[in-house]
Amino acid sequence: MASIPTHMLCGAAVGLWFARSPQVARALTIGAVCAALPDLDGIGYRLGVPYEAMLGHRGLSHSLVFAAVLATAAITVLPERWRGGMTRRSLWLLIAITTASHGVLDAATSGGLGVAFLAPFDGTRWFLPWRPIRVSPMSVSGFLSSRGVAILASEARWVWAPSALLAVTALLVRRTALSALLSHPARKGWGAPG
Repeated sequence: MASIPTHMLCGAAVGLWFARSPQVARALTIGAVCAALPDLDGIGYRLGVPYEAMLGHRGLSHSLVFAAVLATAAITVLPERWRGGMTRRSLWLLIAITTASHGVLDAATSGGLGVAFLAPFDGTRWFLPWRPIRVSPMSVSGFLSSRGVAILASEARWVWAPSALLAVTALLVRRTALSALLSHPARKGWGAPG
């Protein structure tokens, strides 16, 4: 798996594309939390659920179905004030994309059994054809070594840098859209119906 902070960073970067001012922090938080959520299956691992089981690590909680069901449940039960100015459709997309991003990152790692993207319909575990991210340990103590430093360096190269680029692009697009809106003739009173 990729580390939890790396999943959260990626989710927050995606969240910037859905953020609406002045509640940008809400979209960043939702994106970060949803991107990390699938690793709650680690609790089952510690309770004796076999890794390769449907409810094991990288199983059902890492699937595309889980991402869609979570997004649907969230827009159904969350009150409007929690949406941070997002439409129900935007919130659904944010949750589904960031939750699904977790499995995609894990499928790009160098270890584990792969990701059950199609669970619960198919338990086949998949990896991406290109797996440049060094697999992260499932414990904090695993990071307190030279292996942990190598893992973080791998994640910085293959996830943090692209996430930063994604975030900067989102900010530039938002800034350009705001500038275009503010410079539009109708906003200045020109061409407004009399």
